[in-house]
Amino acid sequence: MENIININKDVSVVAYYFRNAGERLRCFPKRIEWEGKRVDFTETGLRHPTKKGQRMVHVFDMTDGNADYRLEFDAEHLTWTLVSIADISYAQSNLFAAAH
Repeated sequence: MENIININKDVSVVAYYFRNAGERLRCFPKRIEWEGKRVDFTETGLRHPTKKGQRMVHVFDMTDGNADYRLEFDAEHLTWTLVSIADISYAQSNLFAAAH
């Protein structure tokens, strides 16, 4: 990834999709809303659980076809955070102004 903009702001995940992973269904964000903007994801990259202190956090790398987004889901507080956006040309025209 290049041209990464760190956001670190809460977002609302307003749509999900599920994928069967063996015997379990896995949930992935499909759409987020943040500061009046809506982003629909077209593909999922990596998804991995990690710990922040004692809390379990699930990290999702997503794309809308134009930019890449890193999201974190805090499993204890049930909150979503938009960590970063990669592809500055898209981010500047659509989201960068809202981040500052």
